[in-house]
Amino acid sequence: MDIIFEAISALGTVGLSRGLTGELSDAGSLVIIFLMFVGRLGPLTIAYFLTCPRQKRIKYPNSTLPVG
Repeated sequence: MDIIFEAISALGTVGLSRGLTGELSDAGSLVIIFLMFVGRLGPLTIAYFLTCPRQKRIKYPNSTLPVG
């Protein structure tokens, strides 16, 4: 139950803890860090950037330059 509370708290970026965060392994700490990052950005923002294709906004003109 404490692990679920820590994960939901990290995802919601609430800042609450039941004292389990300091006892997590390195992998557990990375999961908590990732959940905090996802919670900060927001699921909709992350889904938007993952699904929308990137369009090139810079267009260079086509021209020929005489040399010589």
